[in-house]
Amino acid sequence: MPISIIYITCYGGAFIMAKKKIIKNAVILYCAVFTAATIISSAAQLCMGQATDTNAHILDRAVICLIGVFAFTLTVNLKLKNRFFSLLISYVVSIFIVFTYVFISGFFEELHPNAYRDIFLNFTAVFIIAAIALLVKDNLRKRKGNA
Repeated sequence: MPISIIYITCYGGAFIMAKKKIIKNAVILYCAVFTAATIISSAAQLCMGQATDTNAHILDRAVICLIGVFAFTLTVNLKLKNRFFSLLISYVVSIFIVFTYVFISGFFEELHPNAYRDIFLNFTAVFIIAAIALLVKDNLRKRKGNA
């Protein structure tokens, strides 16, 4: 077997394994985020006296969490020299997808008058928290590497 074929085979195998790890981590993150969002939302609704949540709302939450995990995975794996630009690119792409989802869901159910504002504030707040956590993690890695 020629050396170039062995190299391509080995490199391809490593590439596939790296992608599997990214997908595995994204699925775990999605499950954790969706669970936390559902528990927090349920607790808040119970505190406000609303004992039930609609199935459509739960599915909407699942889709928004999936978009958020996609954005976070994109940010982590987007290898730009400046982390801020990778955060900015993934935020712009993901908020566009979120607004598009809200627009499309408006064809199937009546939207709250403040639906776009609410989703913007909620999604942006969670994105900022995740971005800060990612930047702190990067900063700690740099310090550990320099020490």
